[in-house]
Amino acid sequence: MNINPIDDLVNEHKGIITMLHIMQKISSKIQKRDNIEKDHIHKIIEFLSNFADKCHHGKEEDILFPEMAKNPENTILINELLGEHRAGRDYIRGMKNSLDDFSTGSPAAYHIAANMQGYTALLINHIQKETKELFVIAEKEIPENTKNLIEEKFEELERNVIGEGKHEEYHGWLKMLAGIYMV
Repeated sequence: MNINPIDDLVNEHKGIITMLHIMQKISSKIQKRDNIEKDHIHKIIEFLSNFADKCHHGKEEDILFPEMAKNPENTILINELLGEHRAGRDYIRGMKNSLDDFSTGSPAAYHIAANMQGYTALLINHIQKETKELFVIAEKEIPENTKNLIEEKFEELERNVIGEGKHEEYHGWLKMLAGIYMV
């Protein structure tokens, strides 16, 4: 029995939401001038770039959205979500561009914190919109046999984009970072 691709995306949202909570805590600590390990910021940026954007958003943009765009009524919602993906990439780029100069109390640290706050606010709203609107429409409109094909394409994209074992490594990072910042 194949996994429903919508369930796959919902499960990925859970990991992304955990990272958003971690980012909120780190952003607050940066604002208080608490010491944050640069490697933790690096892991967050890699997670967002590869898992959230290239893998998760890639599944939506390259596979799910084209299928849903077959119904022209979905175009406005899809375009809105695509715009939000693009805005998210800008926040990630902002964090990435400040990473080399990151140190406690530096302007780069505050720039990273501001980008984390913007990204978090954007994604919390974005995930709710996908859950309450996009996924509901997808469940209604996409036939089961097409869902099976979509899930196969999702698995192939994940293998090609982030590679074997990387998904598990990212979840290990989530667990580690949550153990440090969510206590």
